[in-house]
Parts: sequence; structure tokens; C-alpha cells
Amino acid sequence: MHDMKTAGIAIDAWKLSIFERHLTQSGYAFKNAGPLVDGTLLLQVQTTNAAALLVVVQAANTEAARTGAPR
Repeated sequence: MHDMKTAGIAIDAWKLSIFERHLTQSGYAFKNAGPLVDGTLLLQVQTTNAAALLVVVQAANTEAARTGAPR
């Protein structure tokens, strides 16, 4: 049995909808812990497999990089 851990992910605030979609579609429970510093947010994600979570985070970040920040 794996222990549930909480991972912290800091993102630019404009990426929130992309990360929410990727995390939700991958079945992760997470909480928006609010601003970390101006223009950023901290997401707290429950996981038993950090490597699998990393794949989801990389996919979300890749999509955000393709999309770019709204102007």
C-alpha cells in the first residue's frame, strides 16, 4: 500500500484552467491553495505516485507553453 502524499505545484495564475483540466482528467484530487506570490498560485495535489503526477504536470505545462499567456 502506498502512502498518500501532498505535492505542491506553483504555477502562473493564467495556467490554472489548463492545470485543473489535466489534473481532473487524470483523476487527481487537488486544492487551489491561493496565491504564492503576485501572479502565481499554489496547487496542492494528493498523490501516491509522484512520477505519474510529473507526467501530468509536464503535459499541462507543455500545453500552456503552446497556448501562451493571454494578452
